[in-house]
Amino acid sequence: MWVIYPTMDGTLVVFHLPTGSSPAKHREFRRRIYGEDTTSWGGRYSYRRRGMLDEIPHVRLYWGAVIVRREDAGRLIDEVRQNGGTAMSRIVKLTEADRKTLYSSTE
Repeated sequence: MWVIYPTMDGTLVVFHLPTGSSPAKHREFRRRIYGEDTTSWGGRYSYRRRGMLDEIPHVRLYWGAVIVRREDAGRLIDEVRQNGGTAMSRIVKLTEADRKTLYSSTE
């Protein structure tokens, strides 16, 4: 008897800024993609500046390497390129933990 297990694919997106980009450009890029926790008034008030990845489920592997759902990959790649970055993507098989992270909020 055969047992067929459904498999799901995700998209690995690797991105970076061009060599020689200023620290200010890196900071702005990081804020737009990842968001940032920040404080004001000497730490009295804390809040989150939301970034692109706050809006979509993702698995962060390293800085500049994330796994997203296939339907969200184009949106992330467009955002990276609009902010001066370079992006490459590959289709990958998801682990069980990745599947739970990426699809638990949509099921």
